[in-house]
Amino acid sequence: MADEATTDEASSSPDLLMELLSSEEITLDTVDLRPSTFTTSDIRNVLLPLMTNLSVRVLYLPMDRIDLVCAKTITMMTKSNVGPPIQSLVLSNMPSEEHTESESSRKIASMIISSLKQNKHIKKLHITPQDVLHQSISSSIASILYDNTVLTSLNLRGCGISHAGATKISCALASNASITVLDLSNNPLGNAGICSVALALELNCTIQKLKLSGTNIGREGGEAMVEALAVNKSLEVLDMSRNSLDDVVVTKLARSLKLNTSLRQLSLRSNSFSTIGALCLSLALYDPKNLQTVLDCNHTIQFLDIDSNQLSSECIMHTNKPLRWNALSSTENETSRKKVSAFLLESESNYLSFRDYFEGTTAVQHLLPNVLGSMNKNSTVMYYLVKNLAVHSITATSCKAAPSVVKSSSDSMFSTDDKCKECAKDDNTCAVPEFVNMNNN
Repeated sequence: MADEATTDEASSSPDLLMELLSSEEITLDTVDLRPSTFTTSDIRNVLLPLMTNLSVRVLYLPMDRIDLVCAKTITMMTKSNVGPPIQSLVLSNMPSEEHTESESSRKIASMIISSLKQNKHIKKLHITPQDVLHQSISSSIASILYDNTVLTSLNLRGCGISHAGATKISCALASNASITVLDLSNNPLGNAGICSVALALELNCTIQKLKLSGTNIGREGGEAMVEALAVNKSLEVLDMSRNSLDDVVVTKLARSLKLNTSLRQLSLRSNSFSTIGALCLSLALYDPKNLQTVLDCNHTIQFLDIDSNQLSSECIMHTNKPLRWNALSSTENETSRKKVSAFLLESESNYLSFRDYFEGTTAVQHLLPNVLGSMNKNSTVMYYLVKNLAVHSITATSCKAAPSVVKSSSDSMFSTDDKCKECAKDDNTCAVPEFVNMNNN
């Protein structure tokens, strides 16, 4: 507790912070130079002992109080990989378009960011401007994405990045192989900027978490994201809340989700779609029209936020209901089995059409043994169908004649009496048995 109190005091006392950085007995994880008590001279003095410290992992720098001397020291640490192995760098009060900072302040900021090209430690970069980030800074950020192979998280939330800045960053992201988390929320990207991000998403194979909340996504940008999701294989979390996605976009998004096998969390909160879009999303998660539609559903999304749209609470509950299979299953294959099992129990009345779904469908053969455990042998004829298909091979030459229902005198599930009369064989390869009377078994 004493160490924590000392650390808190150091956050507002330049002299105490310098003493702690030089101490071998006390280790500091975070150095925050943003408090107003730190002048440019104080920051310059703190950076000297920081170069010899090996415990600091997080560094906060107020760019409005960083002079050329400070910048050179920071550049030496980041570019030459000397000093503490800093993993997270937060740059606040960056030069903006709204204020009349000198040209030197923008050059200093660009110099520090550019020095990250060769950095081997920093994994997280968080930039917070005073207002709208200066365009030159956006260019510097894009430049490091081409060369840096260590940076995994880039937070540009609320930096006022326009479609021009988004295009520069997106071009770099298309070939970047290290960024896994990207936050562009609260930036006026517009449809043009989102289209650039979507194109990068089609080419990028490492981004796992993307936040686009409050970025002015309309129909054009939404449709571009839909196309990207259909081909992207890495994205797991997508936040497109607080935008203007309507029923047209959400309907297309639902179709795209059936092709996507990586997305785990999707937020569409506070958009402008209605029950029509919500119904399409629900069918994308579970469509019991037939076995093929069940298998074609999305089996990976575990969290879907559609609150604050033009929807009733009942509609939201109905849309989220299919998520119970995705959320409770650890793998996509396990989810498929659960949905197929549910479909079997709901479709026990139509044997002929059900048989047709299975014949020649190799994609579901591996599911059959697992489905049996959730079916009641004494209550559904489907149990017999699935068990037989699980034991025997499914071939395109399976008997196409409807089996006649007979009573079996044998306890064996696959006795000779249970086989179809038109293709009864001695090698037990018949794929369509004659089923016993369910009420007498």
